[in-house]
Amino acid sequence: MSRAEILVKIKDAESKAKDVVSEAEDKSKAIVATTRKESIRIIREAEEGMKVDHDSAVAQERVKIASQREALLKKGEDESEKLKVKAANNIPRAKNHLKERFERTVDATSR
Repeated sequence: MSRAEILVKIKDAESKAKDVVSEAEDKSKAIVATTRKESIRIIREAEEGMKVDHDSAVAQERVKIASQREALLKKGEDESEKLKVKAANNIPRAKNHLKERFERTVDATSR
């Protein structure tokens, strides 16, 4: 084999190697691009799932809070009603007490 033939074979091998490397780089870029797209899709799906879970949890907590609010309002109304009854029951005593104080004051000034 002559020196020229060897150089031609080397150039052919180098050319084929460049083609193989170029093809491998293209495949690598395609794989990376596909993987990025897939990862973006997975992230979006996960974010959407988290949003749904979050909204559901918030809705459940709102229901709990509304229930607690109603219970507290009911308790407050019951206590208010009890205080009204107690106050109404104390009115005659208060009137009597004020009347006695007034009478004492009048008695004290008339002496």
